[in-house]
Amino acid sequence: MCIRDRIFMILNLGRKIFLKPLVNRSFFGLFKKKLADPLIEVSALENMIKNKEKNLRIVDTCYFMPKDPRDPIAEYQKESIPGAQYFDIDAIADTSIPYPHMMPSNEVFIANMKKMNIRKNDLIVCYDHLGVFSSPRVWFTFTIYGATNVRVLNGGLPAWKKRGNIVEKNGATAKSRQNLDQDTADAYNYSIDKNKIADISFIHKIAPKIVKKELKHCIIDARSADRWAAKVEEPRPGLRKGCVPGSINIFFKEFLSAEGTTMKTVKEIKELADKKGVDINNPITAYCGSGLSACIPLFGLHRIGAKKLSLYDGSWAEYGAVPEPKWNLQNLNKLN
Repeated sequence: MCIRDRIFMILNLGRKIFLKPLVNRSFFGLFKKKLADPLIEVSALENMIKNKEKNLRIVDTCYFMPKDPRDPIAEYQKESIPGAQYFDIDAIADTSIPYPHMMPSNEVFIANMKKMNIRKNDLIVCYDHLGVFSSPRVWFTFTIYGATNVRVLNGGLPAWKKRGNIVEKNGATAKSRQNLDQDTADAYNYSIDKNKIADISFIHKIAPKIVKKELKHCIIDARSADRWAAKVEEPRPGLRKGCVPGSINIFFKEFLSAEGTTMKTVKEIKELADKKGVDINNPITAYCGSGLSACIPLFGLHRIGAKKLSLYDGSWAEYGAVPEPKWNLQNLNKLN
């Protein structure tokens, strides 16, 4: 055997002995960058502002339930985190559909983001005035339209004020852009991922299969237990009581800490998912009354690694107003 052949033999032997086991143990995966938690604390936002974080965009998502007399726009103008712009959940929507704040078309979303000068690769921090309530909905919205770096401020404006930070009056404007890169050709190239939005026909299709255990797909009803169990009337007039057959109930507040204004820890959310029998490896669709608070479970489950997440955007505002298919007349709900 010549010297060249011996060298090739030694190199090949070394590859089999050393390199292959390393690859099998996902050696290279050890160096994969861990994804950041989309939930950030007030201290982190303080540092971002202090250090003039590049391309930082702060978004006020103030929203209240229909029976709450407060005006979200007025509340934003009364006090907001300095530099924050207001994201109007009811206006940045498909207003041609007779249900609350349905996801807008690409064109409507892009037009509004251009007005606000929020680009898909900016660092976007969402917060609300109740702690954690409407901000996950806007987090979900930005995410499914292709934004790459969206965070939710834990505790929202109450937590910001509790640490003694100043607030701004009369709101910010789109021109309040500092330390920003120049726009690129695809800066506002938002496009919705339709796989992340479920419609009523999809829900009607999968519900009986879930009940019959023919499909591993979790539907989470984020309303209160009494609403899910049809023990109380719906707050919106004209809607029947009940739930989607095959759904499980996890009230959105179960994802929040005891005081109700901050998110539970990752460990606590994992324990909650296990307790409720939620397999994060299976597809998960959430709904609530109008498609807003359902995003809190989606946000929480995303934090613990769930990937196949979708929102039934019409939620009970639609489902409770539309007659169910004939399978419901066959006592399908009793199998739930």
